[in-house]
Amino acid sequence: MTCHTGTALVLLLSLCGVPAAGAAAAASGATLDASTEASPANAAFLAEVGAALQQSDAGDSLGAAITLDRLLVDPRMAQLEVAQRSDVWASAAMVSGAQKQDDIALQRLQQALAINPHNAYARLRLAWTQMVDGTPESAADNVILALADGEGQPDMSAEMVWQLDTDLKHLPAKRLPVLQGLFDREWKIDGIEPVELWSILAILQVEAGQTDKVAATLERIDAPIPLVRLRADKRFDRFLRRDDPRYDPVAAARRHIDRLRVDTMLSPGVNETAVELTSALMVAGELQEVVGMTAPIAEAAAAAHSAPPEMARHIAWMLDTRSRAYRRLGKADDAVGAQLLAIRMADPAGDTVSQRLNLANLYAALHRPSMARETMQGLDNMSTYGRSTKAVIELQAALQLDDAAAASRAREQLFASRVETPGHYREALLLENRMDEAAAGLIVQLQDPMDRSDALLEVQDTRDAPPLPEEVLLTARWKQLKQRADVQAAVRRVGRIESYPLFTF
Repeated sequence: MTCHTGTALVLLLSLCGVPAAGAAAAASGATLDASTEASPANAAFLAEVGAALQQSDAGDSLGAAITLDRLLVDPRMAQLEVAQRSDVWASAAMVSGAQKQDDIALQRLQQALAINPHNAYARLRLAWTQMVDGTPESAADNVILALADGEGQPDMSAEMVWQLDTDLKHLPAKRLPVLQGLFDREWKIDGIEPVELWSILAILQVEAGQTDKVAATLERIDAPIPLVRLRADKRFDRFLRRDDPRYDPVAAARRHIDRLRVDTMLSPGVNETAVELTSALMVAGELQEVVGMTAPIAEAAAAAHSAPPEMARHIAWMLDTRSRAYRRLGKADDAVGAQLLAIRMADPAGDTVSQRLNLANLYAALHRPSMARETMQGLDNMSTYGRSTKAVIELQAALQLDDAAAASRAREQLFASRVETPGHYREALLLENRMDEAAAGLIVQLQDPMDRSDALLEVQDTRDAPPLPEEVLLTARWKQLKQRADVQAAVRRVGRIESYPLFTF
């Protein structure tokens, strides 16, 4: 979720025609609308509010908070239009949040919505606080209202959308309208279609009997992995022709790469498009090209202590992809080196969890359990998926070190999250050769309307990397599991297995 006050500032000043050159830059893409003019007195008041928000964006949230506390009780507030007053309260809430005054921030968001229930900006920020508080249903209700009231692409980060979708996994009545609202408002991640989300939306539409909407959803899915999912699932047999190149995952992989190449020429640099291109090349198996594309970044990172904050996330993910390419090429030491660089380049004030977990997983696969444990030390405040990922690695390390107590703790964590992350629980069962339980879990996953897509994707015949030392036995057990008669029968009831010269994970 974007929590900077810059967007609020431009939104606020657009209501009164106040110049906002500095605010426009802070808001990264928000547009001005000077169609509504304010009186000179109101314009002067809003300019003071705007100056306080700019002060907060510049790093002085305390000074801004003091100013806004005074302005909120200023008699001039009563002279503002309803929408303007609501936006002032919402903007003040964001400054309170920057000051870690969460209760005050919540009260001010509620006040903003009491004044103007159609304030989409305030609703989205209220939804974020509800997600943090563990009430995703309430968050979903506010997102749905905000999507209905707002205009243009919603001011929702990929982090917020993916987390909310995960939280709503077993709440289809909430999940469907959230995704449909995002789809209708043409929400994208830095200009890139979130095709994985749209494939989930298509499943939800089929399950809800909204078959008249499926075709429009499929039109915006043109990437290989989502198409593999759809082709494997018999629910979509009536919606796509299997001999149509439009729905051929291999052809889609090439189209996806070609589009991204053009986009990177139009928008060069280290950005979301470049990250997406490296991932697309990975899926297509063009591993050497991934290594070559990321070489300049790796060279620069090796000579630097940190990355520019605005580029850190993108650099880290491109180096992470470089590491996976080396891993699939059988160059383990190079993979470790690239992953260490990814961690160093990740924003230390942001999310380094994924890079550290990926390095720990690599160490465990190389039979370096102590290094895997050391890498994960101090990791906390993770999602359920992150915690279960960590637990799988902890189980691997514990088994390698013959640490019964640590293995027991990891099993407990994985069992507790087995509904949310069935794939991790199944991997744990395979690690301990509990084949009947693993098969039973996979069959249950295939029977579940929402888990089925992941399970079908996993059982497809796709490209595999050469297994690392601790992956040899696990890989053999997974292949044995897929070939079991009961698993094959469960797959045939709901889908099919096909062969693709693609990497899917």
